[in-house]
Amino acid sequence: MILYKKIYVFILCFIMLVALSGCLGGREINDLEIVIGMGIDKDKDTGDILLTAQIVNEKEAGGASGEGGGGGGKAYWNVNSIGKSIFDAARQITHKTGNRLFVSHNQVVIFGHDVAAEGLQKYIDFFLRAHEMRPTTLILVAEGRASDIMDAKPETERFPAMNITKLVKTYGFTSHLYKVNMKDFATCLMSGTSATFAPLVTVSQDRENKDVFVPGMAVFKNGKMVGKLNHDEVRGVLWVLGKVESGVVIVPSPDGKGKAVLEIVNAKSKVKPEIKDGRIIFHIKIEEELSLSEQTTRENLATVPGFGKVQEAAGKVVRQEIMAAFERSKELRLDIFGFGEMLHKKYKNEWKIMEHNWDDIYPTIELDIHVDSRIVSNDLLRRPASPDEGGE
Repeated sequence: MILYKKIYVFILCFIMLVALSGCLGGREINDLEIVIGMGIDKDKDTGDILLTAQIVNEKEAGGASGEGGGGGGKAYWNVNSIGKSIFDAARQITHKTGNRLFVSHNQVVIFGHDVAAEGLQKYIDFFLRAHEMRPTTLILVAEGRASDIMDAKPETERFPAMNITKLVKTYGFTSHLYKVNMKDFATCLMSGTSATFAPLVTVSQDRENKDVFVPGMAVFKNGKMVGKLNHDEVRGVLWVLGKVESGVVIVPSPDGKGKAVLEIVNAKSKVKPEIKDGRIIFHIKIEEELSLSEQTTRENLATVPGFGKVQEAAGKVVRQEIMAAFERSKELRLDIFGFGEMLHKKYKNEWKIMEHNWDDIYPTIELDIHVDSRIVSNDLLRRPASPDEGGE
């Protein structure tokens, strides 16, 4: 019995010795450059890949206390290199950093306009294959050069890449865009009919300050950027897809002397395709709940007739945004709503005939839009904060 106990203790000590000795294949943090953002452009001289990596400057970023290193410099370092491919450029960058890039903490990849116009399909392959790269890394497209976006330092954030990530992730407040990651983008590329999107980012110059702005979404067909949608057009798409989370709807007041500002509290959609007498019709029903958040008229809107007129006006705004997106999609001859997939699910046999000519058929489809808008709250005020007209 004593012998068994000794053997057990010996085995336990051996396991602990191996377990606590560290990872055999581990790498010291000092031998890595932590990347939080990457930009992909075409080099103007050679046409090769220009990779910009945003690396954490450990001395200026500070330690666990979160305080800076006292040098007064930037908390990041934008370093670039040129290569025949993204992987080649990433390895070439070690000639400047002295260490390998560590991309497990990478937040965002920005592709320049020239790269996006050429086609992203061959460029995202590297990011999907890389073991350390997260498939949830956000993807964006620059209106110009990705390297310019990486250089735009915000006033309230120490790292430009982190600021861009925050801008995209707060899309729910307006529903004027939505985030797209590498995995989502690659999945959409495999669809033969639906469009692929990515947030569009640009730099606006205000005197000495450079601000990053997201003006809409870039639209892709077969991996190539073919156009863009503005904020209203993007929300038009999101109404149909049932992805509107919040936002603001502004309508004229019934008396025509001001405006009613409404917050979107809840929204959902239902889309039913129909083939009737050779026509393809998509019946779209939108249900939205609104809150009266502000008004610029002295008229008391919190009445049954007042709410009725405001709700009707709000429904018109939703319909206008959907139709704006639809008209834009017909110009691009591109199914940005995914109507083809919906048609495929309900009419499998008919879809086999239409599938190969969907780009030509799509502009001929019809939309039947019904919007049910309801004001469910007027926040803290029952009446506008203005004197009665009778008291004047």
